Amino acid sequence: MPTLSERSIQRNMRAVAHAIAQQELEGLTVPADTVVDLYRAARGEIDTHEVIRNIHRRIQDVSQLR
Repeated sequence: MPTLSERSIQRNMRAVAHAIAQQELEGLTVPADTVVDLYRAARGEIDTHEVIRNIHRRIQDVSQLR
């Protein structure tokens, strides 16, 4: 995974914060685990594919969705 510049990281962090805020404006709450994953991706620690895999894994573990 390529190393991100500080400028890219800051831009990514703002994009994540804006995306979360937009969801809140829509009346939705982004789960804390997903927020953590999104910020990890913004810093370049994981890629977006891993974020999506983690979301899918968590959804499969939630019995209330049945």
